[in-house]
Amino acid sequence: MTQEPTTMSDQTSHLSTASESPAGLPAETQADPHPWKGVTWVILLTVLSAAFGLLFFVDMARELRAVVALGLMFSLMGLGMSVGLAMGIAGAVGLYAVLGSRALDSSLSQVPFTTASSSTFIVLPMFVFMGLMLWYSGITTKLYAAARILFFWLPGNLAATTNIAGAGLGAISGSTVGSTYALGRIAIAEMLRYGYDKRLAVGSVLSAGTIGQLIPPSIMMVIFAGFAEVPVGPQLLAGTVPGILLTLAYVMTVVLIALMKPDWVGKGRKQAQQAAIEETREPAGREKLRIVIEAWPVPVLILVIFGGLGGGFLTVTECAAVGAVGSALYCLAVQDGRSFLKSLLGAARGTLSAVGSVLILIIGAAILSRLLAVTGAAQWLSANMKQMSENIVLFFGLLILLYLVLGMFMDAIAMMLLTVPLIMPIVVAAGYDPMWFGVFLVLMAEISILTPPVGLLVFIGHRMAQDPEINIGHSVSLKDVFAGVLLFVPLALAVVILITIFPDLVTWLPQQAVR
Repeated sequence: MTQEPTTMSDQTSHLSTASESPAGLPAETQADPHPWKGVTWVILLTVLSAAFGLLFFVDMARELRAVVALGLMFSLMGLGMSVGLAMGIAGAVGLYAVLGSRALDSSLSQVPFTTASSSTFIVLPMFVFMGLMLWYSGITTKLYAAARILFFWLPGNLAATTNIAGAGLGAISGSTVGSTYALGRIAIAEMLRYGYDKRLAVGSVLSAGTIGQLIPPSIMMVIFAGFAEVPVGPQLLAGTVPGILLTLAYVMTVVLIALMKPDWVGKGRKQAQQAAIEETREPAGREKLRIVIEAWPVPVLILVIFGGLGGGFLTVTECAAVGAVGSALYCLAVQDGRSFLKSLLGAARGTLSAVGSVLILIIGAAILSRLLAVTGAAQWLSANMKQMSENIVLFFGLLILLYLVLGMFMDAIAMMLLTVPLIMPIVVAAGYDPMWFGVFLVLMAEISILTPPVGLLVFIGHRMAQDPEINIGHSVSLKDVFAGVLLFVPLALAVVILITIFPDLVTWLPQQAVR
């Protein structure tokens, strides 16, 4: 089965996705018995946005203008405006109110160019293009099949395989949403066919999608490195050990469920299991070997990236270039000329869309960050939180809670860009490495898009599970999806706590590469 790759631009549309389908169902199934409520909500948010805009010109402390800017940003997002534009407009109006038209003109003429031309972001289009070309080549299906054969011995092997394949996709993917779609179209139907509980089937797919942003090459790590001005190569390597730990945590969750509730993994459902066995022929030993070997681009790509970065043979830009060219050549080798041309054009179009969406976000965040700096809000927050950071348990407990709450309203990239200027100085002052904070932030951002009541991936997973080819006759409710993802959140948070107590788990590998 082929799937249309989904790029990172999907990650930047949290609110538009929610407004398009608030319960994750196709729009035509969302009949609203009170249509006036939607109109009232739009009017209310419009009035609120206008009120926040006017408040900029009221005499008040500069720090409060930052609060007004955030209020304007959230109200614009509530109206369906993209997060990047909402950030940029709030920041621009605030700069005009605080510094006047000259400062605004200077910011709008300089910030977009200086931000977009940063050398750090050169690798973005190449990494996205690489992932799209490999998806078009069908490597996702081959990777899942190979992982299933290699890890058949694990309890709950299909769900565990899904998470391991998610880690493998991290080496070729630039998108959490894209990885989720790619795995979901294969794995959910397969698990349901073998009698797996629908909550475990959907939950394992959605949790697997969150691994990819930790395993290099991670687009979010690249964005953090550019925005926080840290070396991109070491930052990519910093996510490796936490990514492996997160994969192990998810696999352990599946194993524990399989041992405690064997009927959730088909063991107590003989009829479903027997039907699946009759329908699916078990491959012979030689065929198993062929299936495993067909997934060779993934380990080769991992060797190129880790070997090149860790050994100092390649720069990050060279790794991205090798990956982009290699993925195109592989796609050419497995497709005919017409299909390859179609894949090439699709990947190019997807890359332009994804990178454009990301740059709009980055530019909007840069304008808003300039306002926060001008008003002194960032300095005020840092000064007031430094005392709190002396109590590490309280400080990081509040940080975890903050990101879980922000994840209810914002997508992962926007959340990261909004909080880096405010939080990173405090974390660094507390003795943590900036690279560590990047990993902590990305991990929390990925967990937050799983958690209720608004988790982005939950609604995407629910909408995907309504496809008859995926649910194969099972009814998957939104409650089932929420219950499924919540199975995996506790051990994911345990990984966050582990890297907070032992930060060397994050910084060790980059330090070895530097040597």
